[in-house]
Amino acid sequence: MSRLIFIGTGGAIGALSRYLIDFTITKYYPMHFPLGTLTVNLIGCFIIGVAFKIFYHEIVHTKFNPFIITGFLGALTTFSSYAYTTLILLEKGKYLLAGSNLLANNVLGILFAFLGAKITDFIVKKHFNHKFKGDE
Repeated sequence: MSRLIFIGTGGAIGALSRYLIDFTITKYYPMHFPLGTLTVNLIGCFIIGVAFKIFYHEIVHTKFNPFIITGFLGALTTFSSYAYTTLILLEKGKYLLAGSNLLANNVLGILFAFLGAKITDFIVKKHFNHKFKGDE
């Protein structure tokens, strides 16, 4: 039961964060391209890279995995919103924007996850004197 509360709490925080980020981006940068959705997805990808490494290096106990990964990031990242906004662009005949949205979310998303993981490795190695597999 506590695991479900953990996931639900993380999910509530993630959903509220998603709404606030998307609303703010859309308000200050109105355009036809779904920049708010892209921004939320890139933030989520970066955080998933960080989370992967903090659990891998046991900086944070894995019992927090459901809160962060399933709850917070599951609600924060907006794959269904991404699919929906892409579908709307396709329905409106805005094929270039739809293709740009597909490429930006996928290519940049993986890049941000990679950057999050690499930056976390650097910080862990520098500030926690953590030995990595393969280090001598």
